Amino acid sequence: MEGFPSSACLIVVALVLSSPPVRGGVFKELTTPLGHQIMRHAKSAEMRSFMDDSVPPCEDFYGYACGNYAAINAATLEKDTSIGQVMFASYLRRVRQLLNQPRMSTDRPMETRVKYFYESCLDSSSLRMNQRSHLLSVLREFGGMPAVEGKSWSGIEFDPLEMMAQLLRRYGKLTLLGVYVSPDFANSQINRLYLGPRDALIVRDDSMGLAKKLELKKRFQVLLGLSEARARKTADEIVDLEAELSRSVPDLGMDRDPRLRNRLTMLTDMSDTYGPTLNLTRFVNSWLGHEYNLPVYENVPSYLAQLKKILASTPKRILANYMLSSLLRDFEIQVDEAQQEEVCAERMAELFPDEVDHLVYHFLVQQSPHIVNDLGNLWVELKATFQELLSSAELDWLEEGELREELLEKLKAMSFVIAGGQAVNFEEQYGALVVSSADYYGNVQRLLAIQASNLRADLMRDSKSENYYDGIIDTPFYVTEANLVVLPAMYMQHRFFWDDVYPTALKYGTLGFFLGHEMAHGFDDLSRLYDSRGNLRDSWSTRAKMSFNLVKDCLVDQFSEMRYSSLKLPKMEAQGENIADNVGIRIARTAYQKWLDQSKFKDSEVLPQMTQTPQQLFFLSVAQSMCSDILPERRPAFVRNSVHPPNESRVFAMMANSQSFAEAFQCRNQTKQNPPHRCTMY
Repeated sequence: MEGFPSSACLIVVALVLSSPPVRGGVFKELTTPLGHQIMRHAKSAEMRSFMDDSVPPCEDFYGYACGNYAAINAATLEKDTSIGQVMFASYLRRVRQLLNQPRMSTDRPMETRVKYFYESCLDSSSLRMNQRSHLLSVLREFGGMPAVEGKSWSGIEFDPLEMMAQLLRRYGKLTLLGVYVSPDFANSQINRLYLGPRDALIVRDDSMGLAKKLELKKRFQVLLGLSEARARKTADEIVDLEAELSRSVPDLGMDRDPRLRNRLTMLTDMSDTYGPTLNLTRFVNSWLGHEYNLPVYENVPSYLAQLKKILASTPKRILANYMLSSLLRDFEIQVDEAQQEEVCAERMAELFPDEVDHLVYHFLVQQSPHIVNDLGNLWVELKATFQELLSSAELDWLEEGELREELLEKLKAMSFVIAGGQAVNFEEQYGALVVSSADYYGNVQRLLAIQASNLRADLMRDSKSENYYDGIIDTPFYVTEANLVVLPAMYMQHRFFWDDVYPTALKYGTLGFFLGHEMAHGFDDLSRLYDSRGNLRDSWSTRAKMSFNLVKDCLVDQFSEMRYSSLKLPKMEAQGENIADNVGIRIARTAYQKWLDQSKFKDSEVLPQMTQTPQQLFFLSVAQSMCSDILPERRPAFVRNSVHPPNESRVFAMMANSQSFAEAFQCRNQTKQNPPHRCTMY
């Protein structure tokens, strides 16, 4: 076995990751000792294929760990590449497998609905025949889209506030105004209405704007049958309008303290401020269908002022085209008989992320009944490790008042869930949804109406914190108002990050780091302001804030000196992701070292044809979980619009700030990854 060529092992790992699993056991043919050796060789071959041994690890650890990744997984015009994308593709294969199973009398009502919806999506002839007519009928509920109706659209009765309200009421569409129901940051048990910019509104450079115009132009031609000239003109006007809207969107690098951009007020006061042009009292009452007299949050007042100007100065035709174009994406679907199952499996995951995660979660638990307990034990280990770090006498600045006790209390109260694993009352959310296996576009329309109704209902509920879904969950995240860490169901899949036969270093370097990173988010520059119950309560003393900000400023300076390709990273006040990396890798490494010191299986902490020590494997697995490639043309937009720095920068900073990394790789003083000064939070 030691003589297996790398190419053979790569073929094995490709088969292992792409083949359908066996019910009742995961690839039973690989559960023998010989099978275990094959899997370890395959993992070794995969890891070595990403590496570039010519790059000194103490000078550029990302280049060493991921230097060959882009050569074999190059970004394309359609998409960038990453380990997460491969894992998501495997997740979708499982979704497809589950949805293709025959409907059974034992299926839950929600499972039956999704299978009927999936069947309707597979009817390619119906999709082609009915798409345009159905979409036009929906648009004409609102008087029609000017770009389609042409001179017959007069605009005499057009009321932009009323159209905004009715698009939101009937189909949940956010257009010119972001309308969100979220827990009050001062009292997470109460839901509040937030009015301000849409979350998806970003600043686009010229290349991004051009790409968006081309995308919209094609959509208008295909879906609505517009001429090329009219489609181009409409797309140009919509993208230009959005550029005006985005001028007042807060920069991602700004301080994220919600008190700086939110003001609790009454709708009547906001209506006095923004006048009849942006009468928010009338808008909200029309959306809800009744008067609303409770306080709301005015989110980013500068955006609302900008919106008022735009409503007053923009032609009605452009406003109507902009708002109604929000409906097009929902009725757009690729029709390709050869790939229709793949297309529809992904669409079901987009439309029903909670139910699809529920199906996948229980499927994976059936395969590996121990997995949930294993992840729970890992979470407990990581919490215990972080508790020791926070209890360290070296953090003497935590002795101010009761700060240390408050942080430890918050850590103790922090909980962890796997998406899809919780008991959910799907009937409460979807019980009124009628699904037909022969009416895909009607199903979409009825689902949008249900989602719109649920948004209004959320405003009447005590708290929405237990519902953390806002689309597909493909990365772990921390929910501030619930003090909760959520791990995607797709991370339960074997062999991407972990497996029982792999060295345990890989589990701590991937899942351990991901969970540690999210755990640390509870104590970053934003969430540190919140207590154990998710309420904003800034009790830090002046000295504690100064000590925290010294390390935060160290990270600000460190990252602002880095470059991504030829791009200098911006100097950002918000450092939440970098703090979470800085702390998360220390939590995971310390927990792994404790496991290693107590383990009786140290001999298994190596991989064939690899010389790395257990400690080196840990750091290598952290870095390789971030191997990715972004098309050079898309890198400026990534730097400007992502809350995360580029993965190359993240890996460099984590290793440069880790004394344990320098010791593991025996880095000499003054090498780039072993600098004389380090930034160490907590």
